[in-house]
Amino acid sequence: MPHLHLHDDKAIGTPQRPADLLRQIPYFAELDAPTLSELAHAVRRREVQPGEHILTEGEKCLGLYFVLDGQVRLVKTSADGREHVLRVLGPGATFNDIAVFDGGPNSDGAVAVGPTKVGYVPTATMVRLIERHPAIANAALKLLSQRQRSLGNVVKDLALRDVTARVARLLLGCIGHHHHIVEKADFACARITHQEIATMVGSVREVVQRALKELERDGAIALERSRIDIREPKKLERWAHADES
Repeated sequence: MPHLHLHDDKAIGTPQRPADLLRQIPYFAELDAPTLSELAHAVRRREVQPGEHILTEGEKCLGLYFVLDGQVRLVKTSADGREHVLRVLGPGATFNDIAVFDGGPNSDGAVAVGPTKVGYVPTATMVRLIERHPAIANAALKLLSQRQRSLGNVVKDLALRDVTARVARLLLGCIGHHHHIVEKADFACARITHQEIATMVGSVREVVQRALKELERDGAIALERSRIDIREPKKLERWAHADES
């Protein structure tokens, strides 16, 4: 199983309390301390195992979810069971936002990457909060607009960039250079297989393997037995934008 090795590795942070994480979520940044404390008590927590489904697309929305510890992948699943990864989320990132705001079913599937802890604010609680605190709606407009831009970049990647460029952009996202797939997940690629890369760039494993070899021949990365070692981020940037010239 390849690991992504960075030359500026950081230690994985310790899990934060719900109240501390809530303060970092844009929706709740303007809430006063008593309201934030009340909200923290309303948060329902859940621990999930690697590969376990947290949400199933199309099922009833229970609330606004956020990652407490670990990582979550948002996925779309085809009729034949193939998955495409939309985003990889880390602590403090929210998901199922759209379903909460429009009253519809879960908009995406959500799967735990490793041992993961999530919390969610029940839909009824969110509705009451929005009525009492209009700033939440303003924050939602801003965050959802940013994600719409990111989704546009994903569509552009799939339509206009070849697989090597898409793989390069994903690897850059894993070191904080591009955020259209990776959000608050500093270790999204710490343990990742070629098949998982394929689901994240809309390709198949064999093509991804060829793309990684091409990046290795250029000196951008080194493929070790158990990891992907990023050697030259600037070369990855050139590959990521090669189709734009």
